[in-house]
Amino acid sequence: MDAASPGEVDFPAGPVADRIAIWPMDDGTYGVDATWQGASGYERAHSHEATLRSSAVEFSLRQELGGGWTLRFGPLDRAAVSRAVASFVR
Repeated sequence: MDAASPGEVDFPAGPVADRIAIWPMDDGTYGVDATWQGASGYERAHSHEATLRSSAVEFSLRQELGGGWTLRFGPLDRAAVSRAVASFVR
């Protein structure tokens, strides 16, 4: 899939992530992980899924060791990364 451009992706405003990771990919795009911890981690991560499903962004929901839940998504272009991070930070 091509990198999502900022006009294609409406990132959900929702629960603030406990941890965010951004990494570069070989093609100049980026991947983003947003992780939630604790007993409500699944519900907080899941609350973002509906919007991501309707977007052009590939993503997966992963259960982490220690009870965390991570939304991993991308590839994203630079502008879309900025919008994504802004949706998980307040």
